[in-house]
Amino acid sequence: MAGRNESHDKVAGGIVNITSRNLIRNLLRAWSLRRWRMALLIAVLSDALGFGVALYPPVQWFLDAITALLLIVALGFRWPLLSALAIEAIPALQLFPAWTLVVLAMASSERDGHA
Repeated sequence: MAGRNESHDKVAGGIVNITSRNLIRNLLRAWSLRRWRMALLIAVLSDALGFGVALYPPVQWFLDAITALLLIVALGFRWPLLSALAIEAIPALQLFPAWTLVVLAMASSERDGHA
């Protein structure tokens, strides 16, 4: 019975390892495209500026609206962008780098130039 559990652990570890390689490969492939580099730059800049304007909600809302618009222009409409916008609308969560993480997640799931 112990041998069976060990083989299951090896298989599970292999699946995780293969998935990690695929995510990294997809992220690197997406990084080779200019639109993904621009999207990541927009997201990082927005999250960095968001820290500075966190105490001024109208400015934060304007920054988030501009960020969403720029990311839609760069990548086209994608549903995960709305989740980042929703996270940014919640006052306590606006310091969380939602734009950057969502763009990275979308880029890592990118396959053959299309998500």
